[in-house]
Amino acid sequence: MLDQVRIEAAEKEAEQATDITGQLAPWLRLLADEDEEMRSAALSALAGSRLRGDEMTKVFVEAACAPLPAARWQAMWWFGDEEDRGVGTAAFDALTAGLRDADARVRAAAAQGLRFSDPAAIDPLLVALCDTDADVRSNVVIALKDFDLPDPSVLEALISVFHNDLDLEVREEALHALAYLNGSQALDVLRLATRAEDLRLRLAAALALSNSRSLPEEHRLELVALMLTDSNEEVRERAVRSLAPLFDKQPGAASLPLWHAALCDPSEEVRVAAIEALPLAGQGLAERLSPLVFELLEDPVAEIRNAAIKALKFDASAPVPPVFLRLLQSSEGTDLQARRLAVQALAYRGRADDTVPLLLPLLNESTLTREVTDALIDLPDRRALAPLLTQLDHEDDDCCANAALALAAIGDSEAIEPLIRTLNKREPYVRRRIVWGLSFFTSKHVMPVLTESLSDPAPSVARTAARALLETLTPAQIRALLCRLPLLRRLPAPARELLRRELGQELEEGDSSPGPNCQRLVRLGTIEYE
Repeated sequence: MLDQVRIEAAEKEAEQATDITGQLAPWLRLLADEDEEMRSAALSALAGSRLRGDEMTKVFVEAACAPLPAARWQAMWWFGDEEDRGVGTAAFDALTAGLRDADARVRAAAAQGLRFSDPAAIDPLLVALCDTDADVRSNVVIALKDFDLPDPSVLEALISVFHNDLDLEVREEALHALAYLNGSQALDVLRLATRAEDLRLRLAAALALSNSRSLPEEHRLELVALMLTDSNEEVRERAVRSLAPLFDKQPGAASLPLWHAALCDPSEEVRVAAIEALPLAGQGLAERLSPLVFELLEDPVAEIRNAAIKALKFDASAPVPPVFLRLLQSSEGTDLQARRLAVQALAYRGRADDTVPLLLPLLNESTLTREVTDALIDLPDRRALAPLLTQLDHEDDDCCANAALALAAIGDSEAIEPLIRTLNKREPYVRRRIVWGLSFFTSKHVMPVLTESLSDPAPSVARTAARALLETLTPAQIRALLCRLPLLRRLPAPARELLRRELGQELEEGDSSPGPNCQRLVRLGTIEYE
């Protein structure tokens, strides 16, 4: 207890100091204490502080030579946590020396601390691959991978580790590092791992394959084909996910049989993985497999059905699948999650002509109203005008707010007065969305509402009104508006600051600044509010 009191006293004294010398002074006194436990606790607290600089480095360089292993480990940890990773400093020398420490924990921390540092660390790390401790060797392999330098000596050493190391985890890390650094060099190793008796190695090979950046497509497909015949479903699942493109590379038509096999796999987990990865494979390939995905929409397993609904989001040109019609027209409460996903998928598809008539009847279902009003924001259609107006009285704030934005997207002036009437009856969460929605109308009735909303007691509403005015008026118009507001100083601070910050430079430049377009090209459904 006494140690903790002294630690807290040192922290308080350091906080009150104004320079690095004063901030370090209370810690240096504790580090000179005769009690080893006290010195270790002080060093740990100091390592966790935000203090940085040459003076701090000097403290931990001394700690790296301390007789207490815990102190040396703390030093390695601190060096590795520096922003510059110790490059070009005494920290780098301390870390490389730490690789030869008598304590394995210190050596492991030193190896971890050398990640991303000076490439000069590669040679001592290669020597440390022969360390007697498996944790040290594992950290060394990870550090070599993180240098991201496919040096031949590094690749050869990692291949040797995979073949000869007695620790399975170290071999797994070597496999990951090889696949990441140079897929072609790792090909033979990956082939061996996919046929290994040990399940962990086969799983590691599947994961390494998904992280490989440079493996040619034909070799990737060769390995996936091997993995899809594995008796373990987790291996097959990981293999399927590696079919998705990495680093903007899309698998071509040669992968089609593998996708087909994965979508028909006996394991539910593998089929779900295939469906979830399919949209990433590119529109052309996904469209060729869409008939099979349509079949999965009626799979008896709910997770597969739901994944298939999500996967169909990419196909905007296809007609509404019959299974969607059945889902949307089924009785309330039937497969609710699938019905919600179907609504979202149709909104993403973005075709109001045949979608809005399907969605409007669902506004009467309390379990789907929120999803439907949200979907209608992205499907502006005058047929939804009257149903959306009734949603302004909905007791659920999200439904009312969604309806306001959906009405703004439609843009019919018939919605202006109902929106204004609703404004004063709702919470700030809804008011700010109504204000934002009103700003999309050009009626003369809207400007007074936006101006009055600048004085809304809720800062979020006032800020939204200010932002709306900034986006709808020219600087000259804003200046004229502010001149007619004698109570500008009474505006809530967020609105006042936003107006001043955004307009200051433009108003100094005069009236030559171009005004906004007549049509505000803003996607209402993605507006973020602070």
